[in-house]
Amino acid sequence: MLEALKQNRFALTAAFWYYFVEPMEWRLVLVSPTVDRAGPLSAYKRVQRVLARIDPAHLTLSDISVVGPSSQDYRDLAAGVSSSSRFGAGPAAHQAHTPHTLVLEDAYVYQV
Repeated sequence: MLEALKQNRFALTAAFWYYFVEPMEWRLVLVSPTVDRAGPLSAYKRVQRVLARIDPAHLTLSDISVVGPSSQDYRDLAAGVSSSSRFGAGPAAHQAHTPHTLVLEDAYVYQV
């Protein structure tokens, strides 16, 4: 999915799987300047076009959330990842409490 987005010139700042406690589900969170520049609806439309092209077996638009790099939640995650010595190259799991509203119970980080 991430490669298909890049091939379709969808700018990605970060991508990670995040466990949302309330609905008790994992979602692929895509952080893109498109959200800040054109709004989330525009970003979701572009993501949906890519999904329709690649037709992944177990991934739908309802499994994906988009946020802009200026969102506080993303900035909290990025700060937690960059300050943690537990991270190395490649995907990593992360668990932390941030000083703002986001509680990162669990996240599988691809790119920050």
